Amino acid sequence: MTNQQFSEPAGSAGSWDDQDGLFDNERSPGYPPDSLVTFRFLRDAIVRHRRLWLLLALIGLVGGLASDFVLPSPHTAVARILVTTREGEDPPKAMATEVSLATTRTVANRVIDSLKLTATPDEVLDSFTVLPVTSRVLEITATAKSDAEATALATTIAQTFLKFRREQIALQDVPLRRDLTTAQNEAALARQAVVAAGDDPADPKRPGSPEMTRLNAAQDKVKFVQQQLLDSTSIASKMNSSRLLDAPAPVISSPKRVLALKLGTGLIAGLFLGLGFVIVRALISDRLWKRQDISNALGARVRLSTGRPPRRLPLGRLLRPGQSKHRGVRLLSQHLGGRIIWAERPSPALAVVSVDDVQTCALAVASLAVALADEGKTILVADLSGHQTLAAKLGVTTAGTHDSTFSSPERRITVHLPEKDALLPEGCYLRIGDTNRPSGTGDVQLDAAWETADLVLVLATLSPALGADHLGSWASRAAVVVTAGRTSATKLKATGDMLRLAGLEIDTAIVLNADKTDEGVGVAEAEAAAVSADVEMFSR
Repeated sequence: MTNQQFSEPAGSAGSWDDQDGLFDNERSPGYPPDSLVTFRFLRDAIVRHRRLWLLLALIGLVGGLASDFVLPSPHTAVARILVTTREGEDPPKAMATEVSLATTRTVANRVIDSLKLTATPDEVLDSFTVLPVTSRVLEITATAKSDAEATALATTIAQTFLKFRREQIALQDVPLRRDLTTAQNEAALARQAVVAAGDDPADPKRPGSPEMTRLNAAQDKVKFVQQQLLDSTSIASKMNSSRLLDAPAPVISSPKRVLALKLGTGLIAGLFLGLGFVIVRALISDRLWKRQDISNALGARVRLSTGRPPRRLPLGRLLRPGQSKHRGVRLLSQHLGGRIIWAERPSPALAVVSVDDVQTCALAVASLAVALADEGKTILVADLSGHQTLAAKLGVTTAGTHDSTFSSPERRITVHLPEKDALLPEGCYLRIGDTNRPSGTGDVQLDAAWETADLVLVLATLSPALGADHLGSWASRAAVVVTAGRTSATKLKATGDMLRLAGLEIDTAIVLNADKTDEGVGVAEAEAAAVSADVEMFSR
């Protein structure tokens, strides 16, 4: 997000570098200058879109409530096992080994066989957790659809683990027993060699003979392996003393507490998601919200700001009294009426340029036309928006120049609707009184309506592809209507440039759905500079 800086605003003779800070008070405090994101900028974005993030927070709350019914909390049972590990082994490493042993697929398969489950080993492993509580206590937490199933699962897992552990401890003696058998066989062969040499193994005649030396070494090896096997058996006996500390039991949890936890989690998640979405959207968006930014981009003064436009209505429906009484439409209609210069000759004309909300502009222009016609004025309305919305509001749906449905002997409203997908027609504004131009547009009905009209109202939308040159033949003054937060600075600047290049004066800029956090006035920098210069000159 960058503050839009324009080197040559409309009406300025040179560039404004503002190095002396002359227009610091005119800049919008809610828009970050020179890519600086301020706390005020973020606060305004959050306040501006509070309905959005509050809605997401509410959705999170409802999601938390729904999860309690769609995904009910599983029932849990806990079993604790007192584990005796090998002496001298590091307790954390020993307990990590026990946890790994308890979560093997072998244990899972034996649990499945024992309980006659249809689940896979992976599903069984996902249904329980094993955590070391202390250096000697393991806690097995099993989850299931009911307390009874959870308790049975925790009990079976604990018992299966203890049995599988004993088997693994017993397997540690197998190599020693194999070594003992080998040593005993070697001792028997050495004894036979001593007897063959003519000696008595119990009372040898030649103590230092090779045969006796070999027998003594074999007997020492047998005693050493026997001692190792005895020590291993003693350690295994201690390790096999591991047992369940108490009978596994279900964990009692309060349903209200679980529901409150889910509601709180959903609410917080939705709230943070909403706030994050609003902040990120504000940081990456190039749309303008502040009157001052809109004024600087358009190069014209914002003279009116209204609230939220009326709710969208289907196209093709006639103007209804209730729509004209809508506060936003009424203010917009009255403001447009106040910008009409009735002393202007030929007939006064005002072009209303909709930047992003044709529906609201059509309601306002139609309401103004009916109100002025009620005062006895003859009104010519041209719908150049390309949407046919204004013409439909006044009861005209076919191309050409026709009397409005609201016309009567006392109320004259004529509507001109150009052909769809055709080039936008020119008006008579620049032709009347100009001897160098043809006296009419070639459209007899339009020329006749223009000659009798007391006021010409034009609703138009602009695009860079077509420009606004045609609009200069309909009016010399324009009112630009823009909705806060829906248009970029680039589009607004292009709209202002097209109007000025077509010879129109932007008499007023109107902001719909004005930001409530906006405290700016909405005066273009060029105009503010001119006023300051006049005041300074007058003070001298």
